[in-house]
Amino acid sequence: MKILESDLISVLGLLNCAFFSTLSTVLFTFAFKANKEKKVRAFKIATTIAILVALFVPFSFLLSQILVFYIAVAVLCVIILYFIPLGNTSFLKILESNERFDERDGMFSREEYANGTSKHVEYYKLRPQNLNIDEKIRRKPELLSEGTKYYDEVKSKYIASLFQIQHNNCYLQTQTTNSKKIDKTIEEFTSILKEKAIHLGAAEVGTTLINHRWVYSHRGRGPGIWGEEINLTHNYALVYSVEMDYFKVDEAPNICITEETALKYMDTQKISMALELFIKNMGYDAKAHIPGSNYEVILPAIAHDAGLGELGRLGYLISPQYGARIRLGVVTTELPLLQSEPIKFGVQEFCELCKKCANNCPSGAIPSNDKSIIRGVEKWQMNPEKCLLYWRHIGTDCGLCMKVCPFSHPKSIVHDLVRFGIKNSHIARKLSLKGEDIFYGKMQKIDKVNL
Repeated sequence: MKILESDLISVLGLLNCAFFSTLSTVLFTFAFKANKEKKVRAFKIATTIAILVALFVPFSFLLSQILVFYIAVAVLCVIILYFIPLGNTSFLKILESNERFDERDGMFSREEYANGTSKHVEYYKLRPQNLNIDEKIRRKPELLSEGTKYYDEVKSKYIASLFQIQHNNCYLQTQTTNSKKIDKTIEEFTSILKEKAIHLGAAEVGTTLINHRWVYSHRGRGPGIWGEEINLTHNYALVYSVEMDYFKVDEAPNICITEETALKYMDTQKISMALELFIKNMGYDAKAHIPGSNYEVILPAIAHDAGLGELGRLGYLISPQYGARIRLGVVTTELPLLQSEPIKFGVQEFCELCKKCANNCPSGAIPSNDKSIIRGVEKWQMNPEKCLLYWRHIGTDCGLCMKVCPFSHPKSIVHDLVRFGIKNSHIARKLSLKGEDIFYGKMQKIDKVNL
C-alpha cells in the first residue's frame, strides 16, 4: 500500500513538474514577444511571473504533491474555462433604414468650407447649427502645419507631399471600359480579383453586394459637382484592408502615425486604381474609391458587409487579425461577385467592457456610454468635431485609440490565443481585460485637452 502511495506521489510530482514547467515556458515566450514589441512593462511583469513559476517547480517538491496537484488543477480549470464557449457573441445590429449619410456633413468636407466661399454660404444655410464649431476648427492650424504640437519642418512637409499626390490622383482621367467582355463564372471572377488584390499588397479581401444605404447621398469633396446627388450604379464591391505597421502605430500620437497613414493611403490608391483598370480591361465598368478624396461609399460599413471585421467603440473597423491597425480600400463594379458574410468575433461584447479607447482619448471624442441608433445602426457614436479639433491642436491624425485597442496587438501565439478566447467566451473577455490592464497598463501618459 505504501509502495502504491509512493508511486502515486511520484506520478503527481512528475505531472506537477510538467504542468508548471509548461506554464513557465508559455510565460517566457510571452515575455520574449513583449520585448520584441518594445512593451517594457509587459516584458518585466511576464518575466517576473515566469521566473516565479519556474522557481516554484523545484520548491514544489518540498510541499505536499497532492496540494500542488490541486493548485495545478485549479489553474488548469481557469485555462479551460477561458476557451470554453460561454455567453453570447453577437453581430453588429443593423436595423431597416433608408437614410443615407450626406458627405457634405463629414468633418473633412466641413473643414474646407472657408468663409467667403460659395460652399460656406450654401452649406450653413442647410446646417446653421454647425457654423460655430466649424469656424472654431478652421481657426486652428491645419494638419501638419506650423504652430501644432508635433510639427517637424522636414517630416511635416514630406507627409503633406504624400497627401497632395493622393489629392492629385483623384482628378486623373480614368480609362474607358473595354467593349469586349471576358466571360468567366462569378466564382472565377471573385477568385481572380481577390488573388490580384493580395498580389498588389492587400492584407485581407472580401466581396459584397452593395447595400446602397452605405452610398453617400450627396457629394461633399473631391471631383464632381459639390452638393450633387450621388447615384452609384454599381451593385458589387471588392473591399480590402492594408495593415499599418505596429511600431509606427505605437508611436501615436506623434508624427510617425501620420506618416504611416499617408503611406498606407498611397498603397490603397495603387491597389484600387490598378484593380479598376484591370476590371475595365476585362470589359466591365468599375470605380476606384480612393483617399484624396473621391469616395462615394462609407468604407467601414461596406467592409463590415464584406466580412473584413466589426465596428468597434472607437469608430474604426476592427480586423480579426490586425485589430484597428488597418486602412481600407474599395472598388465598386458592375462585375458580379460573390457575397461574403459579415463576421463576429466578440468585438461588440468586448468593447462594451473595455472602454480603453474612450478612457485614453485626449479630446473625449470617443463615448464611454451605451450605443445609439444612428441611421439604423446600433453603434457607439464618436464626436468628430472634438476629434478633429485635437488633430489640429497636435498637427497629426493622433491614432491613440488605434494604438491602445487590445485587438491591435501583433500576431503571436499568445495574442492569437487571447483573440480565440475573446471570440467565444464572456469569461475570457473579462480575464483578457484584466490581463491587458496588468501587462500593458490602463492609461497612456497623454494629457487630456479641453478644446
